[in-house]
Amino acid sequence: MNSIYKKQFKIIKKYLKIKKIISIRFSNTKTTNFKKYNDTACTALARSFKNNIYAYIDRREGQLCSGGDYFLDIAHPSKKEICEVYVKDEKIFQNNTTCNAFIKNLPKYPTAAEKRYILFTPLIKERNKPDVIMFLANPAQASRILGLSVYKKMSYPSIMSALSTCASIYAPLESDSIHLNFIDYYDRYYQGKQKGRLLWKDSDLIISMPFSMFKEIIRCIPLSAHGSFKPKIKPQKVDRL
Repeated sequence: MNSIYKKQFKIIKKYLKIKKIISIRFSNTKTTNFKKYNDTACTALARSFKNNIYAYIDRREGQLCSGGDYFLDIAHPSKKEICEVYVKDEKIFQNNTTCNAFIKNLPKYPTAAEKRYILFTPLIKERNKPDVIMFLANPAQASRILGLSVYKKMSYPSIMSALSTCASIYAPLESDSIHLNFIDYYDRYYQGKQKGRLLWKDSDLIISMPFSMFKEIIRCIPLSAHGSFKPKIKPQKVDRL
């Protein structure tokens, strides 16, 4: 493993208490470490996060979720077909007008990600430079990451209502910012229910970002109260709660 990534993982684990971090790379080649599983995009993410293993999506072959194929620019259904699912099959939107507005504002799949393979690697096992870093975190941890991200320069995370989980894979490259993803309801409670158990906790959030931003957040940990710096103000005494 690359000692730099191992050190970065240890810093995040120590100060932010986050233990689930994966590297995402877009590549036309892969090593034999990446085994073939029957997966959707969201279960491939869960597999890498939860089991600390290598996983991948072959964009030439696709994956098991038609929605994932759309978001990962593998398949190209018409707007009419997309609205058929969102409006009639899932009832996510009341009508096609709302659905079309959603489609219009979706993050575009970036040119840099137009490679055959999407590779998921636990950061502690990574040997190559990541394109995207992804955390599985709770709300308190997410708050600290967002706080660290604005220590030197104000910025805003990309968040979108009703967005798919798999968009978190590439959205940071399209926006060049942190992406906060709440994990799609279907991925949590339907696709994410395997053998009677849920793959995702209700407290789980996904935070993804370009690798360059991840490195900057690491550097800010000792400088900010969102990291390890101890604030010089004291809490106020209040009546007993």
